[in-house]
Amino acid sequence: MLTKRQKSFRLLTILVLLALLAITLIPIYWSVVMSIDRTVLTEVPMPPRLFPKEFSLRSYEYAFKTLPLVRYFSNTLFLTVVNTSICVFFALCCGYAFAKGKFWLTNFWFLSMLAVMMIPFESIMVPLFLQYRNWGLLDTYWPLILGSFAYVFGAFLARQNMSALPDALREAAFLDGASEWRIFFTIIIPLSGPTIATLCILQAIGQWNNFLWPLIVISSREKHVISVGVSMFNANQSTMYLGPRMAVAFISTLPLMIMFLFLQKYIVASIALSGIKQ
Repeated sequence: MLTKRQKSFRLLTILVLLALLAITLIPIYWSVVMSIDRTVLTEVPMPPRLFPKEFSLRSYEYAFKTLPLVRYFSNTLFLTVVNTSICVFFALCCGYAFAKGKFWLTNFWFLSMLAVMMIPFESIMVPLFLQYRNWGLLDTYWPLILGSFAYVFGAFLARQNMSALPDALREAAFLDGASEWRIFFTIIIPLSGPTIATLCILQAIGQWNNFLWPLIVISSREKHVISVGVSMFNANQSTMYLGPRMAVAFISTLPLMIMFLFLQKYIVASIALSGIKQ
């Protein structure tokens, strides 16, 4: 039985969480209302409306006619799937090597890899641009894909989780004649489900919201990703109406919200797993 003080504390916690949830969801709900309100033109209605004054889907129709949203979604989905697959696979390989492998200066190379995380991307952006320009790869997807082979944070997280796996499993597989790759694919990967899900979520969100680098290396309109396309749409002086802007913003974020709702439990599971010591 909970004491009166514990019940009061739990009630206070629930109220605080509900307030934080409202602060997070109300702006999203408000933008959706404005996107389906035909009377919203160039000014935000004050006070904010909880329901549209005149329901209409004209803003969404205008957005799809003005922007090649299907093309932008296809480009973004392609890059998200390819880069996430590459990032997660090589992060797991690197994490497994640092967690269970024994080679010369293991800790030194691991710390050197982590030091790369301290370098801001803006400081290497110009050299990277010049490098890809000399290679003739600008206005292609290669500059957005090649960098995915080095996912330092993913390797760090994978290493922390794989270090908690018992070495007895690996040793038993070795005694049965399993190779290193077979151990990796049949033992380590199945036991790293929460870690893989977490890395996939983080990478998918990062790739979907990637803006600066695609803006710099991609110049063709038909090759733009959704983040750049939305930015170009909002920067256009002819799109002064708020309804289409809210519609485009909601459409661009909807896939991420759906994905996070279904996969968020794996993030918590991975955090719990990383704290387990053998």
